[in-house]
Amino acid sequence: MPDLEWSDVSTPVVGRRALIAGGAGLLAGATALVATAGAAAAEDDGGPIRAGVSADVYAAICQLKANYVTATDSLPFPGSGDRALALYRATYAPDAESSAGYDPAAPDFLVHGPDELFNTLQVGLAPFRASQHNTGVIHVSLSGGGKLATITAHVMVTLVNKADMGLVRLAATYHDEAQRRRGRWWVTKSFAQYLATETATRVLPA
Repeated sequence: MPDLEWSDVSTPVVGRRALIAGGAGLLAGATALVATAGAAAAEDDGGPIRAGVSADVYAAICQLKANYVTATDSLPFPGSGDRALALYRATYAPDAESSAGYDPAAPDFLVHGPDELFNTLQVGLAPFRASQHNTGVIHVSLSGGGKLATITAHVMVTLVNKADMGLVRLAATYHDEAQRRRGRWWVTKSFAQYLATETATRVLPA
């Protein structure tokens, strides 16, 4: 089994491929996400965990998503790389598989581990000056005696283009898997399935 104890953050291609900056994320405020986590949005798969997903487990899994969003939305800003990489390493297992696209059988990209994901997102976000994630309900179901989790989240991502300040919006559903190893949760697989993309003119206040 890969060593998952190598990261500690307890202290503080262009075109469609660029849109993967939306990734498997949720919303810009990690604190707000975890604060609203609760068993009401969790689902039981009828397996060994029959009482549903506890609020603590749901919050821990949502924290993984919040880590991703905090890291990804910070990438357009200079000097954020080290912190972003630390968050990816605290979220994704070293053998995690991450991909995105319209078709799971033919993804726009496929990378392994947090470092490859960080490098891919950094390149994808280079044309943009800002990234923001907004999410709907996050569904979590458990299996494998409560050690495996299947996660589904619906997300709207907004990107601001550096060149013309135009907007790019991406609607996606994220299908993730997580595993409990050595006392905590890690993302082991993530696929961001694009539903629709659009461009728009940015309208500034008068």
